[in-house]
Amino acid sequence: DRMRGALALTFAGLAGGAAITYPTVLEAAEGVVHPLAIEHVPFGNYGFNTRGFNGGIPGPTFRMKPGETLRIDFTNNLSAANNVACPDTAGEFCESATSNLHTHGLHISSKGKEDGLAHYSDDVFADVLPGETETYSFTIPENHMGGTHWYHPHHHHATAIQAGGGAAGVLIVDDPEGYLPPEYANMSEHILFISGHNLANLADIAARAQSTILEGALNAANTANLAANVFFVNGQALPTLTLESHTWHRLRMAYAAVEQGLALQVTGDATCTLKLLAKDGIYVTDLPRDIATVMLFPGARADVAVSCTCTAYPCTGMLASNAGRRLQPGRGRGGGPGANDMVAADLLELSITQGPSTSVVALPATSVQRPCYLVDLRSAAVPDAQSKRLALNGGGRTVTVDGQGASMTYANTHANGGTMATWPALTTFPVGSVHELQVTGVGAHPLHLHVVPFQITAMPAAEYSGGFFKVGDWHDTLMIMEMAGGPGGQVTIRQQTDKFTGKMVVHCHILEHEDEGMMGFIDISGTEGTIYADAATLDSTCYAAAFNNTGTWATPATVDANAGDAGDAANSAVSHGPTVTAAMLGAMAGLSY
Repeated sequence: DRMRGALALTFAGLAGGAAITYPTVLEAAEGVVHPLAIEHVPFGNYGFNTRGFNGGIPGPTFRMKPGETLRIDFTNNLSAANNVACPDTAGEFCESATSNLHTHGLHISSKGKEDGLAHYSDDVFADVLPGETETYSFTIPENHMGGTHWYHPHHHHATAIQAGGGAAGVLIVDDPEGYLPPEYANMSEHILFISGHNLANLADIAARAQSTILEGALNAANTANLAANVFFVNGQALPTLTLESHTWHRLRMAYAAVEQGLALQVTGDATCTLKLLAKDGIYVTDLPRDIATVMLFPGARADVAVSCTCTAYPCTGMLASNAGRRLQPGRGRGGGPGANDMVAADLLELSITQGPSTSVVALPATSVQRPCYLVDLRSAAVPDAQSKRLALNGGGRTVTVDGQGASMTYANTHANGGTMATWPALTTFPVGSVHELQVTGVGAHPLHLHVVPFQITAMPAAEYSGGFFKVGDWHDTLMIMEMAGGPGGQVTIRQQTDKFTGKMVVHCHILEHEDEGMMGFIDISGTEGTIYADAATLDSTCYAAAFNNTGTWATPATVDANAGDAGDAANSAVSHGPTVTAAMLGAMAGLSY
């Protein structure tokens, strides 16, 4: 409360207008190990440091193909002086210089060296201490769906200060050749890593963790008359993206923040049409879906096609978040907005120039072929023993399954000589089967599950947020701000425990809540590699191996009408930083980046 009046949702003081830039792209390749260092980096032009990767915010963009392995040498260059132990901070924010690496959204193993692997996979219980380097080896199945994901540190009690402070980046799984119709595959692509930084909250967490990094962030911003609630796109404040008119552009958006939600629309002189392609790296079944607002909350991703025109060229639009609907103002210990606040912020200026076409290509209604781990589960038979209740309880900072589960505070995990390694599972799911969870709390807390995504199979209304959320959609992180609490706010989800055994972490993606104990895990048991035997019965077109390009695409039985007339196909282009391939790595030896 001491900061609430001073913060007052002020976003002024950031100079904008520079052309958007893109991080370096690092591609997975056989025999290639990419260096990734978490270290102290400048926080924009604010004059203080935060934590980032390879010298900046955000880190490099990683790209990989289904079936590939992304290998990373992860080095912790953080200062050991900030690594104050949890008993010494007497709270839940501590060990702020111990780190690790999480690939948010990948369908991947959660195991590590303690499980017998030569290198870590997506093991968020690993500890990489200051001065140490560990090799991570991320292998995804050959039928992994292409999509937009991201990566960030996930050391419990330090996730908020590291990931929320800027240590994060985009990770893209490329679509197989021929997976999308050419009208989609040939869109120009723009990777937008959006990060929100509430300096009041970050400074408060840093003080509690006894970390000198970010502890003075709010005072420094106030002294310099700079915004205390900061939003970056690719590490820039209010950059400009130039788009040709009458052309579909694919915006790959990933959003990172400790808290705070965004409801994005395009305002200004430009007239822009938005169509939803994918959420959390999984294509919607009614491709393309007409939307007016893109709903983002911590951890969420959205792939959106946008096409704009002007009454007179050139013209401008603004990708901005609408503050007209505030559900629970004043959340967040630092006094700033919380995840279920709709934040007022201008993020990205769109400069629309006149393109060669005078009409817009009609995007065909399409239902892409799905990997067998993503078949529609709404008609699947779920045994009673595999239908459970999951509750997100913010007040108690707990995640429970059928009422079982305690807060993962430091005191609880270390009681009676225990450790994080001995903490019990919330429940056990057998691998290669379908499980159902009736979830409460997603109206106020972003639910995130590791290892495998989940499908919405029921909720109080058929859709929310103007159709952005629909029954049948897939997510790995879900928050529906319009839903009321209590029984009326229940969402039913289903998922396949496909292939991977081990710990499937589940937590609230308000990172402050996670660090304070709102986390647990479900143990996936059985034989590694087991798949759901009835997947092909539910969808005979699903593929369990690599995608086979037939050059044909299905049309959904019911779709929304497409606006626009047929015209010239959009030129294929991808907007990102320089791509580093295996052939280039030799020439880069000895360089720092």
